Amino acid sequence: MRRCFTVILIILAACAGCTKGKLERYDITREMMGTFVTITLWASSEEEANNACTAAFAKIDRVDSLMSTYRADSEISKVNRVAGAEPVPLSDEMLEVLELSAKYSELSGGAFDVTVAPLMKLWKTAERNGAIPDAAALEAALEPVGYRNITLDSQARTVRFAKPLTKLDLGGIAKGYAVDLALAELAGRGITAGLVNAGGDIATLGGPPETGAWRIGIQKPDRRNERLPDVVHLTTGAVATSGDYERFVEIGGRRFSHIKDPRTGMPVEKIYSVTVIAPNATAADALATACSVLGPAHGIKLAARLDDVEVMYIIASDAGPAVTKSEGFDQYLK
Repeated sequence: MRRCFTVILIILAACAGCTKGKLERYDITREMMGTFVTITLWASSEEEANNACTAAFAKIDRVDSLMSTYRADSEISKVNRVAGAEPVPLSDEMLEVLELSAKYSELSGGAFDVTVAPLMKLWKTAERNGAIPDAAALEAALEPVGYRNITLDSQARTVRFAKPLTKLDLGGIAKGYAVDLALAELAGRGITAGLVNAGGDIATLGGPPETGAWRIGIQKPDRRNERLPDVVHLTTGAVATSGDYERFVEIGGRRFSHIKDPRTGMPVEKIYSVTVIAPNATAADALATACSVLGPAHGIKLAARLDDVEVMYIIASDAGPAVTKSEGFDQYLK
């Protein structure tokens, strides 16, 4: 069984119609990047809000046009077709994302890796066939996987693959990056209180005038119809959640996440969700994927090495979903 991914993190508005002085709250939603993107902001007029949101949405659309593997004319599709044979020139955005991807691959010891595209293709076939790939198929899919197969030339602004079958999938970082660009566009237009939510990848700017902090609910898999038990409070920062209770597949009686371990070729199991708080959405997005692959023990250690990063796991246990968190996560729940 496979369910469509929906928003895991839900914005909890203290009073949606509140105003303070001449500022009013505006919420605008568009369907983009395979999900719903909502921008919430305080502005002095509807015109100001619409103009700011239009510019911010344009940034997200730009990222999607460059980094979506579902678009044959996207930059990433060209890179995947050509970079195994020769260097491919990169846009500013693609170069930055690949440089950031290399950073998070190194930090996580390869748990985050944008060369997982062959594994994603293999497991899509497995889902259609209803059978777990055999050892030979896994070995073949893993052969071109590895972030060190990417050769970036920052001076020439090109990328080339060391192996002809290496392919990129930016699904673990592109959405967070798009959110950050959108939020920066709002800030550049004078917005002092804003939030961008792209299907659970959330970045915030300032705080709502009426509360001073954004309240972001974290949904637990066993309490969907009850009041959300955990509420993260942020002024400026980002939150992202990766997990399998909204997006998974069952094969041979086993439940597999959509997130694949690039080191083994196998999907993540027994982790319902991983929520990461970080300074920006790019970091939160990439680290949520990395921590999902690493598991609680190593994921919490990774968070401890990074400034202003916290992580919370909801994992499967015999007694039901269990929660484990990094030491500083609770400060955001108060």
